[in-house]
Amino acid sequence: MELDDVHTLDASFAVLELCLQRLTRVAPISAPTQILELIPNLPLAAQRLILCELIKFDLNAYVQANDRKVHLPTAAVGTESPLSEVQHSRLRRLEFYWPAVATILPQDQVPLDLVLEEVQLRRAAGEKAQWADYRQRFPNLTEPIGEWLEGEGLGVANSRPLYSKTGEVPELPVDSVVDDFHLLKLLGQGAFARVYLSKQLSMQRLVALKVSRQGSDEPRALSQLDHANIVRVYDQREITQPIAILLYMQYVAGGTLADCIKQVRDMPVAQRTGAQLLASIDQNLLCANQSLPEQSVTRTLLSSMDWPRVVAWLGIQLAQGLGYAAGKGVLHRDVKPANILLSSDGVPKLADFNVSCSGLSGRAGAAAYFGGSLAYMSPEQLRVADPTDPLTADQLDGRSDLYSLGMVLWELWQGERPWVLADLASNWTEAVQMQLEIRSSSFSPNCSSQTATERVLEKVLRSLLSVDPSARPQTGQGTAARLQLAFEPELAARFEPAPRSLSGWLLKIPVLLLAGLIVFGPNTVASIFNYGYNYRRMAQWHEDPSMLSDFIYVSQWVNGVVFPLGIILFLIFTLPIARIVARSRQGCAANDSQLSLLWNIGNRATLICGILWAVSGLVFAVTFSRLHADFTSYDALHFFFSLVLCGGVAWIYPYFGMTLLAVLVYYPAVIAPSMRDPHFADRCRTVRKHSRWYLLSAAAIPLSAVGALVFRKDLPANLILAGVCITALGLIASFLAYQKLEESLPQFARVLDVEKN
Repeated sequence: MELDDVHTLDASFAVLELCLQRLTRVAPISAPTQILELIPNLPLAAQRLILCELIKFDLNAYVQANDRKVHLPTAAVGTESPLSEVQHSRLRRLEFYWPAVATILPQDQVPLDLVLEEVQLRRAAGEKAQWADYRQRFPNLTEPIGEWLEGEGLGVANSRPLYSKTGEVPELPVDSVVDDFHLLKLLGQGAFARVYLSKQLSMQRLVALKVSRQGSDEPRALSQLDHANIVRVYDQREITQPIAILLYMQYVAGGTLADCIKQVRDMPVAQRTGAQLLASIDQNLLCANQSLPEQSVTRTLLSSMDWPRVVAWLGIQLAQGLGYAAGKGVLHRDVKPANILLSSDGVPKLADFNVSCSGLSGRAGAAAYFGGSLAYMSPEQLRVADPTDPLTADQLDGRSDLYSLGMVLWELWQGERPWVLADLASNWTEAVQMQLEIRSSSFSPNCSSQTATERVLEKVLRSLLSVDPSARPQTGQGTAARLQLAFEPELAARFEPAPRSLSGWLLKIPVLLLAGLIVFGPNTVASIFNYGYNYRRMAQWHEDPSMLSDFIYVSQWVNGVVFPLGIILFLIFTLPIARIVARSRQGCAANDSQLSLLWNIGNRATLICGILWAVSGLVFAVTFSRLHADFTSYDALHFFFSLVLCGGVAWIYPYFGMTLLAVLVYYPAVIAPSMRDPHFADRCRTVRKHSRWYLLSAAAIPLSAVGALVFRKDLPANLILAGVCITALGLIASFLAYQKLEESLPQFARVLDVEKN
């Protein structure tokens, strides 16, 4: 990067890291003009940001230099330092740097986070920071400093610098042996660490060796994480010649997701495929002198994927990794493309966990370390990074990491983040607040989502980028389930149907109208058939000519009661379903009882139809037995079973029709707001069991009815043939419906969060 070519906030932080690397060689400085010599010719806002962070670093370096002098033998510290009177104490005050740096930052414009750095260094040294002192020195910050000093519980109050040892990171020669490691190649370096490709001699394996001045307890926590999508941290060691901490971890040779984003950024979205991801990985493998995998199933699948599916595939694994870590009580807190490594097969792995969230609240080193991370932080994590906000790091949870994941995936998908700041910040606090303000702005993809996969992917990423954590997926597993939906085009089309698709068309039809057609259609046809069958039978009843007129009268009376009653019962069990579907269109998640009601709608429809048909048959049989003495028990039984058999045929088809409608059309729409159904497996077992019984009934009941027709010598052959054809068609339709359910239920299981609380 050209040091005089900085036009974005991210570029400012990148230049800052280079400036810090230079400062580590001379800190603490002996004259303030030395800092000015380190600052390149940049826009004033960028210069102010870099100046503030260099001063923070130098303040800490001065404290550590004096601490080392205290521990030296007396003879070694007997000479008088040529520094000004302000520097004779263990701490250096901000006035040391003014008026020398006033050309960039006037003293009356010193930002709050820079003043707080001095305050916290004084506290760490056991001094008490007096508000009256700071009111006199920084009158423009009187109110915020007063609030901060009074609010001992502020998130930054007890924070510590990101790196409490600010000396230059040791540069170990390549091809040398340090401790148990043979250094093969320098992989990268920053202001606070260098990373080498090394061979661990005792284990005879390649590792990534991170060399820094300061260690932590974090490797102990990270070494417990064993997941395919998390870089495995093995251990850390301390050496004394030179003084350094060696953290060694799994070596991942395929580069970072940032490399891939850089490669595809200028390419039209429609032209991106999995081949571009593999090309980025292969380029890094060749640079690392690593061989390309042969006969990799994963690479073969990746090469044929379109870009939205690639994004979903990577997101599924990263979400699973974050969910696993959160389940172990570990948050990442720094999810960004540069911290996502890619294996030779394209498998993403999370690296550089910031377990303790150290230094985030604007302390020394934070801007260099986290500056590039601000654009990916959740609103609540930005509040933690704001030294004036009381929110603390321990109040964050896994949903913050999921927000950052959403930001990464959006950038990978679209080639740019949802929001890009055009303005430069002049200090850490301003940079944080600028990012926080833009989080509530609207955003949209560069081109509208055309396919079901794109629509689902956009919907999932928008939910991840919700300002309110409660509006996001609540777990990594839940996020992975939603992204799995985008990864499978057929399921994506079911959850986000195209307007002209069958599901899209059915969703537009009012629930009551559609359910009415499914329930009353077969029953009306069966009723007409049964009426014609029994009418012909009554017309041939020679013993009593009044039998036909009584049949017509009773039929009108029974139908006049049964059909209105059926409509009332239909409304009772269908109206709640209509309300559930309507609520889902407003983004409201259904509760467990509502989901149970939806899944059971087929049984309810069948139960109502069966009861009404059985009651009708019983009423007809009993009424005619009372009215006509020659209407024998056999005739009554025959009459009753004719209605029951027709009703049996009529209630089978509403079951499959309503179950298919509920499970394959309405359920995806209803479950979409939460994508969570802990009792999904129980519902599947119940539906499968019931569907098998109804499938058997679809074969047995119509065949029984046709068999009864065959033994009737007085019926025309075409009527019997029609019965056989209808039975065959109904059986085929029932079997296809059963097969569709069996095919769809396992697919749902792959995309739903089915974990029980």
